Order: sequence, then C-alpha cells, then structure tokens
Amino acid sequence: MSKEPAQRSTLFQKLGAGAYLVFCGILRLLDIRVVAVFGRCIGYLVWAAMPGRRRIVARNMRIVVDPTLRGRKLSALVRRNIVRTTMNMACTFKTGQMTEKELKRSVTIIGAKEFEARAAEGQTVIGCIPHAGNWEILARIRPLFPSVKRFGSMYRRLDNPMLEEIVLQSRSRYGCEMFSSKKGLKEVFRMARDGGMLGVLSDQYTKQGVFIPYFGKVTGTTPLPALIYKRCRGNGNLLAVSTRNTGLGKWDVILSRKIETSADGESDIATITQAVNNELAAVQKESIIDGFWMHHRWKTTGRFAPNVDDVQRELIRKYCTLPFRIIICVPEEFEEAMLTIPFMREIKACRPDMQLNIVCPPEQQNFWKSQLYVTNVVTNQRPLQQLEADELYKDGPYDYLFMLSDNRKVFSELQALMPIQTSGFANSKLARKLSIKCVLSCGEEPRHRTEDYLQLAARHIDLSGQVYADAATGNAHATGNYIAPFSTLGQADSWSTDKWRELVSRLGANVTLLALETDKDAAMVLAAELGIPCTITQPEGVAATLGANCKLYAVDGLLPQLAALVGCRCHVIMSSRLAAVYAPPGAGHKAVFHHTPCHPCYRSSCDQGSHCAADISVDEFIA
Repeated sequence: MSKEPAQRSTLFQKLGAGAYLVFCGILRLLDIRVVAVFGRCIGYLVWAAMPGRRRIVARNMRIVVDPTLRGRKLSALVRRNIVRTTMNMACTFKTGQMTEKELKRSVTIIGAKEFEARAAEGQTVIGCIPHAGNWEILARIRPLFPSVKRFGSMYRRLDNPMLEEIVLQSRSRYGCEMFSSKKGLKEVFRMARDGGMLGVLSDQYTKQGVFIPYFGKVTGTTPLPALIYKRCRGNGNLLAVSTRNTGLGKWDVILSRKIETSADGESDIATITQAVNNELAAVQKESIIDGFWMHHRWKTTGRFAPNVDDVQRELIRKYCTLPFRIIICVPEEFEEAMLTIPFMREIKACRPDMQLNIVCPPEQQNFWKSQLYVTNVVTNQRPLQQLEADELYKDGPYDYLFMLSDNRKVFSELQALMPIQTSGFANSKLARKLSIKCVLSCGEEPRHRTEDYLQLAARHIDLSGQVYADAATGNAHATGNYIAPFSTLGQADSWSTDKWRELVSRLGANVTLLALETDKDAAMVLAAELGIPCTITQPEGVAATLGANCKLYAVDGLLPQLAALVGCRCHVIMSSRLAAVYAPPGAGHKAVFHHTPCHPCYRSSCDQGSHCAADISVDEFIA
C-alpha cells in the first residue's frame, strides 16, 4: 500500500509545534501537582472571562444532574466543573511526560485483573471511554498488561501535521497503538478479530451517528463501539473505561464496568449503542464534575431527525426523560397563525421526544391550549418569565426557536434562552438574526400559505404528509347549515343583509348564525332580523359546535379556518385576500370571489364606490 503524501506545514503550524515542544519541556521540570494547581488557576480565569462557555456548561448540568437546577446551586456546579475540567486538561499535557515513579504515585488502577483476564486469550475488549477526567492516562498504562496481545485506541487527527506527529509519538511511546478514523477502520476491525484491547472515546456528538438518549436526552452518538463489537463475532467484551480525579494530581482508572448486551450477540447497532450510553451515564454520575461539559454535547442541528428509524424511535420512547423542546413564536394575526397548523403537526410527528411550546398573543392562548399536539402555551407579554416558570423549567433546557412573528421585543427576550438555534423566513424583519432561513416563492404561481410553512419544516425534517383538517376533533353529532356574516379581517370582507336573508330562505330549515364573542351584539341583532338561532363562541369552542356533517357559509376570516380545521365544509366569500393563498385549507371547500382591478386588496375596509362582493349572487355562493 502506498504511503500518504507528506503534508507540508505552514509557518504558523511550525511555530505552533515549536511552542508546544517548549511547553512540554517546561512541563517535564514540574511536578504534576504544580501543573494541577496551575490548571485550577487557569480554570477560574476561564470561568470568569467566558460567559458563553458558562451558559453551555449550565445547560449540560441541567441535563446530567437535574433539570430544575437554577440560581446559586447551578452557578456553583458550573464553576466547579470549569475549574476541574481545565485542571484535568492541563494535566493531560503532563501525563505523557511523567516518570514511572510519578505515574505510580498519581494513578490508581481499579479492576485491572478482571480487565486483563477479558483482554487475554484472544478475546477483544472494547473500552468505551467518556470525556471525563484525565483520559490520556489510558495511553500510559499499556506496560501494566504484558499478557494483552494488542493495546490500542481510536483518536482524532490534529490539523497541524507537525503537532500531530509529536502528539502521536507521545501517545504511542509506551506501546499503545493509535488508530485514526480518517485512515479508515480496516486495521481496527482486524484488531477486533485478532483480540486485544481497543479504547474508543464513545460519548462525543456526531451528526452521522444514531440519535438515541444519553442522560435521558436524545443526541447524536457514535455507533463505532457497536460496529467493532459486531465484528468480534461473539468474541468481544464491551467495558466502560473511565478516569476520575481524586485529589491534587491524582486519578483513579476504572476498568471493570461491563456493558451488558444480549446473550446471543444479535442486537442491532442502535440497541448496543444505547447500552453503551446507559453505562457511560452511570459511570459519569459517580463523578459528574469530572465530565468535559464545556462543549455542546446535546447539540441542535438544522435536521432534527436525520436517521431516526423504528428501532431508535422505540429506544427514545423507552429511555428518553427530557424532551426535545421547540419554541414556536406564531404570527400575531390569528388568521395567519392558524395556517401554521400542518407545520406544527409535521414537527411534532418527526420524533417521539418532541415538545412544542407556543408563544402567542393573549387572544390566541386558549385556542392553542386546546390543540393536542401543543404541550405549553405562553403569551407574548413577558414570554421569557413564563417559559422559565417552574412548571415549564422542569422539562430541561430549550433546543430550538421558530420565529414566525416579526415581534422584535419578543425575539430579544427569547434570545436570553441561548444557546438555541433559530429559524424562520428570509423575508422576515428579523431574518438577519436567524440561523436558518426559508426563502418564500416570489413571482411564481401562487401557492397556499400552508405550503410556505411546510417548506420551512422540510428544511428540518422529512415531511410525512400531515394535513390541516382533523375531523376527529369536531362534533360528530352536529348537523345543519351555519352562516358566519362577520369577518375578523374587517368591513372589506362583508356581504349585504339582503343577501344573507335570501341565502337563509334558500337553505330552508336548520340554519344557525355563528359568530365569535367579539361580534356578539351585532350577531344577536342580525339573527333576530333573519329569524334564526344564534350561537356565540370563542375560537377554541368551534370544535364543540361544528363537525364534518355541518356546512358553513361565511365571509373570509378566522371562522372559516376554524371550521375547516374540524372537517366542516365551507363556502367562503373572499373579497380582500387571494383565494389560492388563503382559502380554507383542505378539500371540499369553495372560495367565491370576483376578479376586479383592486382584488386582492388586503385591506380591512373598502375605499371603492362599488364593493367587489356586491356582485356575488346567492346562486353563485351556494352552487
């Protein structure tokens, strides 16, 4: 096999490698305890100077310790972890420079005999290692196990080729073979078949991994230990191998934690990886401060569920305790907010751990509370205070924000929940501040507004075909015809009283006037004039009034959309809006309009001499 061509180093890389060599030379002269003290001092500086890093650690601590942590208790844990992590990181540089005497004084091995017994006689031990403590010690303990045929570890190559060569020599100096994933897994799988011990840092986030719970919250996890275990063909052993700090410059190395898998060895990759995650979480909980929590372990990406198959879904249902929390700040116009429903249903259906939290104007709050796919609803008046209330805070940190409103004040408040990613439309007033944007169609054939929101959802998930109407939420026993003469869009969407009187007479018996509470007085007067009963309702009450066996004749506005949501067929006069974009979503509806020079005008009041709806006849409306 031909050798890889040598990569030429830049001047900056040469300077970096030289500085590292000088640094290592200084470390050789220092006792490990001095390095530990120095690392702690640096840790306090990092804690004080990096608020962004503090927020990341705080988020992780709420996941791994207790989601209800806050205030001084959370701050104290964050400080302790940053200081401990920085100390451990500083000592990793010294670990390769320690003498055998220093190593013996600083490191205590737990479970060495059991570990050696498993790794001998041709068996393979896959050591699943969490990012915790001083994991560089594991490259130094190779001489303690002379009966083990091969002793190796996976690692990530450095970008600086000179520095990579220096670090590789340091790690392999004591007989530990180092395998880089960039060079492929052929040699790793050969070692798995031949027997020995192979260490894998198993808790790092990866987009290409399996999405299953770790500490009860779903994240991308490397399947590498499971893949290697399967290649062992029944001759493999999975062990959780970890290090933890026990004093100034002192660590325990624990080698005896067996990871249980099915006896027949036929478990799939996701199930084995879940077993690894469960055991690593148990190991980490024994010394949670030693964990490397300064990076986004539960990172949120643009694709919410890139590879979630049926097996992973079942694992999520079984082991997930903290949901994937999405905030959706809906449009402030109620009619527009209703058109986000298929989008919400798609987002909710993509993962079993999905939680939808809605931020809306106060007049929409009760409606969204009535929707089964919505978990929590808060108003856009001081939303941060409501989202951080105890009953919502207990579900853990938030993961994603869909900003579908242009309310700058609300967005500024919600930014305090960072680190979370944001998404929305490219034509939004807040587009420059959103991390992922969906471009709306322009100059193309008009499409329904629900399609715009579904296009935004498609940037994050694979669409499953969720629809707007859900007849099961309506009143299955309700029958008859209903009229809705009052529009929430204003007087531009209206029809004359004479036309409504003629319509009622043509429809015959069993006709009811339906109106929202805001139009109660006018509705009662009109119903008396028409000689029909009147039903006054709130938006959330429409489902109890209408169903699939009803028919609604209405002017454009909120009521036709609420009726369509429960499967009621609608005939709608659309005077101000374009029917192709804003007609009630779903099948079985009819939009009636006349094309005039000013249609669609999107106005709340008509400024023309002749109203465009005046020429719409009753025959045309009910045909």
